[in-house]
Amino acid sequence: MNPQGEPATVILASTTDLASKTLASALVESQGFVSTGVKLLGNPVYQKESYLLAWFEGAIVTPPSLDEYFNPQAYIFLSRHSAESGIASLTVHTTGNFSEEAKFGGAGRELGKADPGLLKNYLVALWDHRAEVGGYEITMEATHHGPTSLQKPILFVELGSTEKHWGDADAARVVAKALMESLSQKRVWDKTALGFGGTHYPEKFTKLLLEEEMAMSFVAPKYALGQIDERMMGQMLQRTTSPVRYAALDWKGLGPHKEKIVGLVKQFGLEEIRV
Repeated sequence: MNPQGEPATVILASTTDLASKTLASALVESQGFVSTGVKLLGNPVYQKESYLLAWFEGAIVTPPSLDEYFNPQAYIFLSRHSAESGIASLTVHTTGNFSEEAKFGGAGRELGKADPGLLKNYLVALWDHRAEVGGYEITMEATHHGPTSLQKPILFVELGSTEKHWGDADAARVVAKALMESLSQKRVWDKTALGFGGTHYPEKFTKLLLEEEMAMSFVAPKYALGQIDERMMGQMLQRTTSPVRYAALDWKGLGPHKEKIVGLVKQFGLEEIRV
């Protein structure tokens, strides 16, 4: 399935997730993915150059044991984004559960691996096409939900926030274009940060990624800071694929945990960036 000989980026879609199906269809219809003639778990696998597109049944946050089938550079999951606000949104985030509670896939107190450049490059490419999706907000999200145990970096690319958006083929085509542009460019960033504080939709960190020469892997929002300790800090660093030298702090969004987070940042030798 990968005649070029380099590790593939594997893009995953769920047959039971409308937005996932809409995004996957956009890759096939507008980005040149073609059937390999091979099936995985009963579903056809598509390919474009070294990129594979595979389907599975069930919740997108609880995939099958993908490492048994692939050894890729990264896994990119196409997913719906849900929000009570109903705001049209195109979001991107890394995966993991800061608390023991793992309602939506993965294990408690476990993070998926993260490639900061993968997230940054997609967000920047999508922002460059923002005029084509004028009705949508473009934002990164804080790290949340599964899967967490895959051996390669994970990125969630999402379309939302309601059913009418999940089936928006026009928006999906823009997402597909931005995604493939970001993967083909493969730009590498010298500076990588962890993010702490703020809301689930960290506007300040999104702005940082779009305006500065900085990539970011995991983001622990204000509501998760009570779960951040030495063990979790170590995991955030170890499961980021590039060296982390910075900690971006939403200074007004650290709440009662400001002193603890600042202490951990110093303990692990990271340079503070206050936003």
